[in-house]
Amino acid sequence: MITDKDTKPDIGILISVLPLLSVFTVILPKILSKADLTDILKIGIITFLLTTAVVFYIRLHSGFHNIKYANIITAATYIISILLIMLSGNPITYSFWMLGGLVNAMLVDKILGLLIYFNLTFILNLSYLAGPETIINCLIMGVLFILLSDALKNKATVIYASIILLSTDITLTFVLNNFIFDTKVNTNYLASFFSLFAVLVAAFVISVLYGKFCENDSDSNSKIIEIETENEITQDKHENVITETGKSTGANYDILLSEDNELMMRLKNHSEKTYNHCRMIGDLSGRAARLIGADENLARAGGYYHEIGKISGNNYIEEGLKLADEYAFPGKLKDIIRQHNIKHDKPTFIEAAIVMISDNVATTIEYINKTGEQKFSPDKIIDDIFRMRMEKGTFDESGLTVKDFKLLKEFFQNEFKTKGLTDKEENN
Repeated sequence: MITDKDTKPDIGILISVLPLLSVFTVILPKILSKADLTDILKIGIITFLLTTAVVFYIRLHSGFHNIKYANIITAATYIISILLIMLSGNPITYSFWMLGGLVNAMLVDKILGLLIYFNLTFILNLSYLAGPETIINCLIMGVLFILLSDALKNKATVIYASIILLSTDITLTFVLNNFIFDTKVNTNYLASFFSLFAVLVAAFVISVLYGKFCENDSDSNSKIIEIETENEITQDKHENVITETGKSTGANYDILLSEDNELMMRLKNHSEKTYNHCRMIGDLSGRAARLIGADENLARAGGYYHEIGKISGNNYIEEGLKLADEYAFPGKLKDIIRQHNIKHDKPTFIEAAIVMISDNVATTIEYINKTGEQKFSPDKIIDDIFRMRMEKGTFDESGLTVKDFKLLKEFFQNEFKTKGLTDKEENN
């Protein structure tokens, strides 16, 4: 998961008080309008319970804690959406309150977005006693919002997704009103259409601004990482010593990356398939590292040697570490051998994370190609892999920034977009 510990605000305070804030936001307009005490208590208690469920989900879902400003986004959009429901003269027609669930689905978490949207729908129903047709319409549109949330924040697909949502809303309203248009309802259709359109535009703009803000915020971290990488490369160059046996006693990547390296030749003689796979992972990792300003040589060597232990035994990680000691691999290259597999240690630096991603993506696409599951596109596979790694917190300690994560995802999607893995292996 991509984190920025220096700028991540305290998550406990905002989220802990969210149920109380939401109750206050709901009951204050009711009190000012001198509503019945029973109605005030009913909507206050239900709002508290619904919001508590949201907070419970947030605390259980570890990925939430690692998304920059997630707590501010959630609290602000949730409270503002409740205000729009309570203060709008006709929130059923003017659906600006829908923005809260949609923004959370696009920027934070889809399930969280869906929970928030359902909560807002129930608050709407309690406040205005909306009919079953309206509730059904809202719930269906909420599910569609979440399903299309990724498409709505992508410049290439936002128009198509918006057309689907707008046309679905019009169709649902028409059908649920028994296929009747009259003058009064027709005006509501028009207002509803433009308010929903405004919600989609606002959500897209917020998504773009958030992405740019996170990129700018992470630039300073990227520069620090680049400086540290340059220092490490400089230090490594002073440690390069070549023995008479041709083994590297330091970070001499000229030897480690040479085509006739002794270990690589042993791997090729052991298994041509494994050799080609490692060369491909090294090539992918090296180019990916260069893209985000990481240590290209370290990442490429990590890819070349991540399965080197297979020439010695079944436990290829342990055997690989033995070979790494025998051939005096630099410390970080040994760490990549240990950390590249998701079943073992998590990556503790950027190059190890890159090798893990390269291996994970390439192996998964190769498996999908062999099984003939053509319904899974490379873009979809890569998107799922990155999302799963983020949700599991795999890269929490790697130092990857939001910008790095985005660039790497686009790199691998472009790499596998038009060409299958099998063709790439044959060209190595």
